[in-house]
Amino acid sequence: MDTFIREPPTPQGAQPSQAPDDLCAVSHDARQSLDHILQTELPQNDRDILAADKGRWACLGSGAHLDDWMYFADGLRIRRALAMKVNFTNQPKGRGYTQTYGQLLRLTGFDIKDRRLMTTLTAVAWLDDKPERVAILREILDDMSPGERSRLNSPISARQRVEKILRVREGGDAEEKLRESPIAKLKAENAELTRTIADLQEKLAAADGGDLFNWKTTPAKKIAETIVGNVGVLMTPAKAMEIATEILRLLDDRPKAEPKSKKKASAS
Repeated sequence: MDTFIREPPTPQGAQPSQAPDDLCAVSHDARQSLDHILQTELPQNDRDILAADKGRWACLGSGAHLDDWMYFADGLRIRRALAMKVNFTNQPKGRGYTQTYGQLLRLTGFDIKDRRLMTTLTAVAWLDDKPERVAILREILDDMSPGERSRLNSPISARQRVEKILRVREGGDAEEKLRESPIAKLKAENAELTRTIADLQEKLAAADGGDLFNWKTTPAKKIAETIVGNVGVLMTPAKAMEIATEILRLLDDRPKAEPKSKKKASAS
């Protein structure tokens, strides 16, 4: 398979050796085989990555996970850079770049006529293109349950999620609305409840069960308020009633103390 490389721009005043209608069809001297380009323009490590892509693609099944697709990111980056280099451009666009990039993909076994596949590979390259996008994708995955992560198979869907968050972050009001979504509120409430429980447990441990109030001198109402204020978040009305009933039962079962008048009479 051959690839065609654009010649450098013709110096001003010089006559071009050829002016073909096809921008990629240049002189024979400028034509090199794709294998030769790979051997001369890429270090061994990059060639190993492209070879691994070929084996990976041959084994990839229809149920590929997002992680499986993202393994192609390094190879796609290498192919883009090489296609730009041999076409004398610093932008991944243009007819020459597109043809060379397509040939590099075909060499791996990708069907560049498969629109779904090409859109998927484009999404992988887009996600990998900027560290911010990779970081957002990791945040999304970290917030998911294992089941949700296992169902996120498509780089296209992952790109859409990242793009949505990027749009939100670019607009302050929209980001505030996202924070106020039902799921976000539930997560915030759960975090606050966890902090409250931890704080109460710390207070109870520090109080050692007896310094929050004085059983002999503190009014019953104040004791009740103290208990509810410190452990009410953990207690339901039914549980409170059950505890009160048990306290009364235990008090009734205590041995009865003798009246003082009886003690004086027996002493005399």
